[in-house]
Amino acid sequence: MEDISIEEALISFGLSTKEVKIYLACLALGTATANTIAQKSYLNRSTTYDILKSFLEKGLASKITKEKTTYFEVASPEKLIASLEEKKEKLKTILPQLKLIQELTIQKPTVEVYQGKEGFKTILEDILATKKQTDVISTSKIFDIMNYYFPFYIKRRAELKIYARVIQEHSPQTLELKKSDEKQARETRSIKGFNINSMIFIYADKVAIIKLVENEVISVLIHDQTIADDKRTIFAVLWKSAQ
Repeated sequence: MEDISIEEALISFGLSTKEVKIYLACLALGTATANTIAQKSYLNRSTTYDILKSFLEKGLASKITKEKTTYFEVASPEKLIASLEEKKEKLKTILPQLKLIQELTIQKPTVEVYQGKEGFKTILEDILATKKQTDVISTSKIFDIMNYYFPFYIKRRAELKIYARVIQEHSPQTLELKKSDEKQARETRSIKGFNINSMIFIYADKVAIIKLVENEVISVLIHDQTIADDKRTIFAVLWKSAQ
């Protein structure tokens, strides 16, 4: 464990630099007046008294009066630790409420951009890792551009039992793809005249958009529940009109 000074430890507990000086002075003096504590800590009496008053309110100090003179004594180191543990326990009781507030906070979408085929592979690996049903708006051109890796991805997706719904253009390639739907955990539908140069993957709370041009494959991953839900709504409309 990293060595730490007494002052650093007390500051990490939550005391200010001046409070640390007062606490250590009081600890060394035992029971003492505010004047004596001020002298020992090299702080003025006003600051010393304010800090001692704060300690009293926090339960970190006590005072007694003898012959009209007030004496102060700070809590033992054990009391400091007990106080810290008490704070932790209080925080634990409201942890569920704090987490609820966090969950209700509107989260900003995160956007990641990946360049090239390797970047696209990163998206596909994320889909496999997420293991959620995937809705895909696609083009059969993907098999020309990613002629090895994409069939390999489909094989792994099927092995992981990640179901996919796919919409593509009406073409001989799409008709051929349909033949292996059952084997590859997929349902494929087509739309006539649906010629696009990109793909959209909708999975979990993410949407991945891939621009498919042989020398310019660019992938954009959007992480946002609302956007994912909206894309699913659009997909559902297309799905009904597809065959």
